Amino acid sequence: MTTTSCTRCGAARRTSGTHRCPGPTDPARALGVGTAVDAVLVALGSVGRPFLVGGVVRDALLRSAGRAVPEDDDHDVDVEVHGADTTPVVDALRTAGAVVVTTGRRFEVLRVVLDDVHVDVAVVPGAGDDRALAEAAARRDFTVDAVAWDPATNEYVDASGGIDDAARGVLRHTSERFGDDPLRVLRAVQLVARFDLAVHPTTIELARSLADAWSSIAPERIWPEIRKAARGDHQSHALQVLHDIGWERHFPELAAVRDVPQDPRWHPEGPVHVHLGLAADAAAAACTADGVTGEDRTVVVLGALLHDLGKAGDGTRTVHRDDGTVRIRSLGHEVSGARAARDLLRRIGAPRTVTDRIGAVVREHMVVHSTDGAAPSVPAARRLLRRLGGSIATAECWARVCEADSQGRGPASSASTAGAWLAVVRAVAAADRVRLVTGRDLIASGLTPGPRFREVLDAAAAAQDDGLFEDAEGARAWLSEQLGD
Repeated sequence: MTTTSCTRCGAARRTSGTHRCPGPTDPARALGVGTAVDAVLVALGSVGRPFLVGGVVRDALLRSAGRAVPEDDDHDVDVEVHGADTTPVVDALRTAGAVVVTTGRRFEVLRVVLDDVHVDVAVVPGAGDDRALAEAAARRDFTVDAVAWDPATNEYVDASGGIDDAARGVLRHTSERFGDDPLRVLRAVQLVARFDLAVHPTTIELARSLADAWSSIAPERIWPEIRKAARGDHQSHALQVLHDIGWERHFPELAAVRDVPQDPRWHPEGPVHVHLGLAADAAAAACTADGVTGEDRTVVVLGALLHDLGKAGDGTRTVHRDDGTVRIRSLGHEVSGARAARDLLRRIGAPRTVTDRIGAVVREHMVVHSTDGAAPSVPAARRLLRRLGGSIATAECWARVCEADSQGRGPASSASTAGAWLAVVRAVAAADRVRLVTGRDLIASGLTPGPRFREVLDAAAAAQDDGLFEDAEGARAWLSEQLGD
């Protein structure tokens, strides 16, 4: 029998088989077990043997190993209950005051809500002995996600070496059943982005063997993994893993910029894919430092990751000058890049609002270079804000992506002038909250709703943005001229 020492408790353990490791001194704090989760565990304990599993246990183990764990704003709690049938489990939960919805085909999964806390309860065959726990662990994706916590004994129950893998920062599949759901490959990528884990070589090979199963994954399942990946600070590492496992080809717009050269004067860090990874790292780190979360973080991180997709193919050209020097140029890549980003995001199921915001940010990311370091004029800031949909939140995301673009250039990294632009944009937004020409003005001037109506309103917005009028009197004069009065 081969034995080793547990990296957490130091006790001897078999290299195969279930190991019980003393739990945290303060389970409620370490595992985030609040009153509602405790009530669910107590209710389940009256009819079976409950175990806390999944992300909350993984995160506790990673934290105890000294690894940074980002906040998760929609972290459901996972519980397995052994030795009970579904009906008494549901009855016990409802008696405790929980709302229970049954779902799942292969394994019974209960969606439980108690005091606004969401808990997923899996009803697992077996009595909760070591063998049953090992079988349940083998059905999970990675060893770090397969460690259970026993509330009855305050012990971690590890049947696959997940405690050691968490301590070493290794992401390793639990069993060959990993391939039952190819989405787990993308889950590996997002876990790398969030926790900077090293993917075990055997897991990389297994993931590569599953590359052709991409078409079996519904787009609506892909997007949540990409959104979670954007929460992590380790984007370049995740991008490299996506390449190493052979799944980058399923994101052809990203695959197309791999090894595409850039002018070394502006991009000494190397080809486009290196720049995108560094820019996304910078964007993620800045969002973490400044507390940017939710959709805004998704727009910033993915905007930085995708901002130069337009440099693929004919988007980048090598120019040989008469003096013998060579320059690499990517003129207009921001426009073609916006199209590519939108196409990619649509295919992976991104919401329309996210797709539109990222598309606008990518399209406008070169504007910051148009003023040679100076602050923009008021009309230029107005036009930019209008092209960004009139949203200050999107303008702030745009500024962060522009800054990440400048910071993701290796030895040539520097601050951008996006902050100066954003200051003018904010001032413009505060001053121009009210449009000076409205539909009521057009109707009062005798114009009836129709195609011409919209044309005049759009022209009025552009004229106000360009500073052709700044008050009601100027607006009336402009409108009179447009309508030929």
